[in-house]
Amino acid sequence: MLLSLVGLAAIIIPFHHKLEHWAVNKLVENNKRTRLEAAKLTIQQLEE
Repeated sequence: MLLSLVGLAAIIIPFHHKLEHWAVNKLVENNKRTRLEAAKLTIQQLEE
């Protein structure tokens, strides 16, 4: 039982880290894009 759980963890943990890395990068890129759009809108409003 213990050996099967260790084997399962050996498979799941690297996948979890890759998935977490992908999700964090996706959120960061989305946040950057949102902030850039808001900054462009602010600059456009200040120019008018």
